[in-house]
Amino acid sequence: MSQNDTLDGSRAESAPPAARGNGLRANALSAVVMLLIEYGLGMWVNLYAQIPAGDHRKGTFAAFGAAVAHGPVALAVHAILGTLLLVTAIALIVRAVLARNAAAAVIGAIAFLATIAAWLSGARFVGDAADGASFGMAIATGVALLSYVVILSVPGPTEGPGR
Repeated sequence: MSQNDTLDGSRAESAPPAARGNGLRANALSAVVMLLIEYGLGMWVNLYAQIPAGDHRKGTFAAFGAAVAHGPVALAVHAILGTLLLVTAIALIVRAVLARNAAAAVIGAIAFLATIAAWLSGARFVGDAADGASFGMAIATGVALLSYVVILSVPGPTEGPGR
């Protein structure tokens, strides 16, 4: 019986590399694309958007709600995409654990923590427009982006040089 034969004698095709990694690489690539879009939106919001004065001095979750409900469209999209990045980060960690890829799980956890830091800094920025909050978002985004690029750059357990 060859590797591609099943118990009933039929032939099974080899799973494509993305399926063997349980979608881990595709998840990391989506996070990179989302982070780059988020980074551009964040710069635009910081430079050109006018955050409503009524949103200042609000707490974290109230500031997030105000950004989505009452902020400029770019700010609302930025806040929603930031929240989707949290979901993407959790999905990557789950995929890494299911694929028994400890390195990707640890690096994914770092990306998740960086995404939380960026999200909290963003909510703080809406609440007080502090330069430090904007800088915190940028640095945390860079850490998350680097983490996902590392996951994409390291061959998985079924991959190797030249495969």
